Amino acid sequence: MKRIVAFTGAGVSKESGIPTFQEMGDIRNKLTRGYFNENPVEFYKLMLKMKQTIDKAYPNKAHKSIARHKIPVVTMNIDGLHKKAGSQQVIEVHGNLDFLLCKRCRKKYDFSYLNNSIYCEDCNSLLNPNVVLYGDMIYRYIDAIDLIGSADELLVVGTSFYTSTSSDFVGRAERAGIKVKLINKDAQKQVPEYLEKIFG
Repeated sequence: MKRIVAFTGAGVSKESGIPTFQEMGDIRNKLTRGYFNENPVEFYKLMLKMKQTIDKAYPNKAHKSIARHKIPVVTMNIDGLHKKAGSQQVIEVHGNLDFLLCKRCRKKYDFSYLNNSIYCEDCNSLLNPNVVLYGDMIYRYIDAIDLIGSADELLVVGTSFYTSTSSDFVGRAERAGIKVKLINKDAQKQVPEYLEKIFG
């Protein structure tokens, strides 16, 4: 049986009620390290809105089908829906909204702490989100490359190829001779149908 690895972007979660960046105006300009450093209060207001949207969302049929067939996942999404769907092996290369980190104390805070403060209660340092911003290094980059490299086929779902992350990972797979299957529309319908054809 062929080994499939899924690589997913925002499009896989669109039908779960989470808008893509293209649908959110100039949000990309605010997800930069520079904007965070200069406007931390406004940045975290945005993060809290995103968290509220994510907390209301549920995995759709695409997430569930990937989980049901035990397909390992590399995702650019920070919504945690692959894990909610039951996927056991998920590499979140852009992080998640599970916690905040004080880089000085190394203390972790639950994301809800933002309702009280954006600063560490021990050292008063500005807390960092557990997400990759434009200008940051990719989380678990080598792990993601290794996982993709282990595949016979890379199932790419819901990515616009706007970010260098998507172009890099898919390009590496293609150069390694790994088959790439791209599903960018109607993932909730097409992903389950495609996987059923393979696994039955």
